[in-house]
Amino acid sequence: MIRSRPDPATLGRRQALRAAFAAAAAIAVTQLAAAVPAYLRVNRIEGLGALVPVGSRDDILAAFARTNDRPILNIAGRFWLLRAPGGIVAAYRKCTHLGCAVPFNDAEDRFHCPCHQSVYDKHTAVVVSGPAPKPLQLFHIKDDASGLIVDTNPLNVIDRTDNRWDSAHLEIRT
Repeated sequence: MIRSRPDPATLGRRQALRAAFAAAAAIAVTQLAAAVPAYLRVNRIEGLGALVPVGSRDDILAAFARTNDRPILNIAGRFWLLRAPGGIVAAYRKCTHLGCAVPFNDAEDRFHCPCHQSVYDKHTAVVVSGPAPKPLQLFHIKDDASGLIVDTNPLNVIDRTDNRWDSAHLEIRT
């Protein structure tokens, strides 16, 4: 009796599953190989950790006067410029509770952290209510010929452990 050979053009179930698994594995490896170079490339750090120019003192004070002392957001530097009692300060946007980015709420006229509801004063960044243990940290500011420069180095912040405003933290006086 002569056995008939299976047609090589048709695959059995096992061969079809093996081929599908091999194709899926090849696609996954290709996608992984395409994603890895993005993690190996060194990104240029901008903003946080750099010296960020924010303009002249007069321009900033004029902006505060036009907007009822509304804080000025600097997205690249991750800070807010605030019209503090007697001067200008730069408050780090990071909540002192768990590190969320703190937005300014125009309806409440103060900072309100969306993560755990900490509330900060718009002039001093002092905690008004919520679980935050201390006020927003302040970045150092200096005034030179080109205008105000904010040092956004997070390792060199003004950390106020007591929850009160102290004019000794003021570096730009008006």
